Amino acid sequence: MASGRQVRLFSVGPAQLSRLERGTHADQFANVDRRTYASAYVGRKILTRDTLTFDAELGLLYVDTDFAVSEDDSYTGVNINLNGEAQLFDSRVTLYFRQANIVNLQSTEKSIYRTKVGLRFPLFLGLEGAAEATADYDGGAADGKEKLDKTLKFRIGYTW
Repeated sequence: MASGRQVRLFSVGPAQLSRLERGTHADQFANVDRRTYASAYVGRKILTRDTLTFDAELGLLYVDTDFAVSEDDSYTGVNINLNGEAQLFDSRVTLYFRQANIVNLQSTEKSIYRTKVGLRFPLFLGLEGAAEATADYDGGAADGKEKLDKTLKFRIGYTW
């Protein structure tokens, strides 16, 4: 699975933002040679407390999918993104939630939903651990391919 994106972020105010994004994605397991999208968003920081943050974005986008075997597809959609974080145990542990929804306006059953929930915690010497569960639903997957991909990840990284 390969992907890349370019983002241009504009700050409208202390709690509002807008951005332009263009990206590509490939997934051999879903039989997607290339999925390209271009979108424009507006967003708002809904909660901005020290221990709790939540923001939402709404946008319009165009999606073009090239399948390896099935017929190619393109559509206009609505993008709804939700992001939240909660600091737990005196901010030592972070619980996070990310949801990206691409709603296909021509055929809602072909929409894409990506959900990620995880815990990030310190280990030692600046190292950080995380446990993360993801569920990716691709209603526009190629014929004969699984529409739901569930993953459980454990990772170690560092902070600076």
